[in-house]
Amino acid sequence: MRLTEIPQGFRTLLPKEVRQREELFKKLTKVVELWGYEPLLPPTIEFLEVFKAVDEKLEEISFKLVDRKTGRLMAVRPDFTPQVSRVVASSFKDEDPPFRFYYWGKIFRDAGNEREISQLGIELLGVDEVEADAEVIGVVANGLSELGIKSFQIDIGHGLFLEGALRELEIEGEEKEELVEILRHKDFSGIDLFSQKLKLTGEKREKLFNLLELYGKEEVLERAKALFKNPLSQRAISELSSVYKILKSYGFEEKVIFDLSEKRGMGYHTGITYEVFHPLLSSPLGIGGRYDQLLKKFGRELPATGIALNLDSLMELLEKKRVSLSREEKDFYIIDLKKELHVAYHLAKELRELGYSVARDILKRDYRKSVEVAFSKGYRFVVVLNREESPVNVLFTSPENFVDLGEEPLKRILELVRNFN
Repeated sequence: MRLTEIPQGFRTLLPKEVRQREELFKKLTKVVELWGYEPLLPPTIEFLEVFKAVDEKLEEISFKLVDRKTGRLMAVRPDFTPQVSRVVASSFKDEDPPFRFYYWGKIFRDAGNEREISQLGIELLGVDEVEADAEVIGVVANGLSELGIKSFQIDIGHGLFLEGALRELEIEGEEKEELVEILRHKDFSGIDLFSQKLKLTGEKREKLFNLLELYGKEEVLERAKALFKNPLSQRAISELSSVYKILKSYGFEEKVIFDLSEKRGMGYHTGITYEVFHPLLSSPLGIGGRYDQLLKKFGRELPATGIALNLDSLMELLEKKRVSLSREEKDFYIIDLKKELHVAYHLAKELRELGYSVARDILKRDYRKSVEVAFSKGYRFVVVLNREESPVNVLFTSPENFVDLGEEPLKRILELVRNFN
């Protein structure tokens, strides 16, 4: 093994990538805060019980370690939502809802190809009305639109609809789990084989095939309402219709697709769920939904809903679309050939106070090489002070071109830069 290797599923972000992430974060958090959400950052490591109590699967995918002080098992965070729930149930136990929080950071999952995932998420806790679900979806649509992303869609489903439909079809136990997996893959041939296996005929067989086709715009809700009459499915359709009306008032209805044939989200999701997709990516940009039973595990019974956006996927999308969120060029690189540091320091200080980025060359080498290196690293201008040639002080605008700065470098620099811009 080479010392330069890192574990599979982890990555190093280089300067350009870091700057892009910072700008992405700024743009998204600006939108989130305009909707009234406040920042919250839980610890990277929690006792394993916090995640295990919420979903047994989280224990399986967690990176685990032992707390030397207590001997208890700890986990490196595999999911933010249980942590936010714990914080609200404990640190805000004497405060009234609603609670609106956003968070950012990494989750770590010892599964799949990506074991380190950057997320930004929002949680709205303490509201059981579907307006909360519509708000979370609206915040995401608003944020993606601000990034200049246009062709995204938000697939909205409801766990109760599928639950009611399968009860109506009298499918349960192992067969239910098998069917849920077939529906997840939108497998028509699998449905055919499944119906033959269970000897489904007539209306039940027809409903099963129609279930797979409940994917599309608003009209899907009307078809679903006529198809499955059980109380659970009817309640789900009513809630989804209400969400759609609110999103329509926000102006985001064109971004919505209803998918009633699939159970989405994490194991703790209980009602409306949503996933964000873009045609240029195979994986979702974000996953979320309602989790009304989670907080009571921590001692406070509150309804809640939320979503986590995958910042890694968002960056991949922006790169494919060749969208740059940050200015890649840097401003000034200063080379003082006589090492009269007070001159270089003073010039750098003055330029920084004016808002320019400035770096100094501190290597002993021919200044022409330093000029080439500076431009190769993305600097817009290179200042060379105290040359032996005439003129003494110059400003390079490219490795080949320079202009005379005279005896007052700062004044002349500012004149040239204003004209250059």
